[in-house]
Amino acid sequence: MHQLTASFVLLTALTLFACQKDEPTGAVPSIQFPINVSAFENEANAIFEFPLVMDVSTNREVTVTYEVKPLTAAVGEDFIATAGSLVFPAGTASGTIEVEIVVDEFKEEDEQFRVVLTGSTNAVLAGGLQEAIGTIRNDDTAIQVTANGYDAANSYPGRELVWSDEFEGEQIDPQNWTYDLGASGWGNQELQNYTSSNENSYVAFGNLMIVAKENGAQYTSARLKSIGLQEFQFGRIDVRAVLPFGQGIWPAIWMLGGNFPSTGWPACGEIDIMELIGSNPSNIHGTVHYGNSYAQHQHTGGSRYLSSGQTFADEFHVFSIEWDEEGITWLLDDQPFFSVGNNVSGNQNYPFDNPFFFILNVAVGGQWPGYPNATTTFPQYMAVDYVRVYQ
Repeated sequence: MHQLTASFVLLTALTLFACQKDEPTGAVPSIQFPINVSAFENEANAIFEFPLVMDVSTNREVTVTYEVKPLTAAVGEDFIATAGSLVFPAGTASGTIEVEIVVDEFKEEDEQFRVVLTGSTNAVLAGGLQEAIGTIRNDDTAIQVTANGYDAANSYPGRELVWSDEFEGEQIDPQNWTYDLGASGWGNQELQNYTSSNENSYVAFGNLMIVAKENGAQYTSARLKSIGLQEFQFGRIDVRAVLPFGQGIWPAIWMLGGNFPSTGWPACGEIDIMELIGSNPSNIHGTVHYGNSYAQHQHTGGSRYLSSGQTFADEFHVFSIEWDEEGITWLLDDQPFFSVGNNVSGNQNYPFDNPFFFILNVAVGGQWPGYPNATTTFPQYMAVDYVRVYQ
């Protein structure tokens, strides 16, 4: 009985196929995405392939139309948004939609887009709607930095460019920079361990990157200095940078007197071209420190706020000083906001008429900024586009 039934079914199917071989099969094909697609963003995966399948083949050509739409991934930055059609030739039951991914080297969150079927001919969409999710996974390490923001002039009347570091090479130039290393607190009860690791400082895409990172309760960062390499007495100094933000984050662009190793601080003098407390990311400070001894330390400074809710993490700004025999003036984006004269130190030694060297760093924690908390995100970075000295 079972053998007879099976033979009858097979014979019936063969008969129907013979009668309809030039017409569509009786069933209308149903089309669906069998899987979502997830892959790392690299050249090998520059094209995401989304398979489409029909539950039955047909002797008619089947066409589906589709659109590629954003979710968390951005059109043009992460993937190429397209719309088009896919044809299943007669007798086939599978096809592939291809989506181009924008491949870069920047560290990003994993991001998603979707491929949506918008219509079909000679077939139906399974469930009435079909879409697949593409997940772009990221394992890059480079930090993406905006190119937007203020840029300084290339020259100034009566001055010549005597030195600059434009950070256009592939590594930090040892003729310009060396490192402070260690985790001593640096007199301010800071938390970071300063390293020379390329995890904490490196050159990429025309910027010096100084990166503060968290590993559990431990923090690492970098502090670069030009002592004994590049030291200057007087001039116009421009530093173009994007600054970090967050509770307990403390970036600085500053200078110490070249006689620091023999005289000590604060007798050598300190010029803070820029400091920012990360919990107040719209406000920078310019300060001088002086005093014949540590016990006689004094400081004088001013600050400048950005308006309209802007922060110094949003885009580049240029932090400058005009420094001569008469005193020092601080400027933000070429606009003066604070000055001191050569009488600022009163009856103590005036140290700001000697050669000074640069220091660039991002500190974590300390008496002034306080300490990171649950609102602080890592990594945090300072990107420096250039340091220029005109005299």
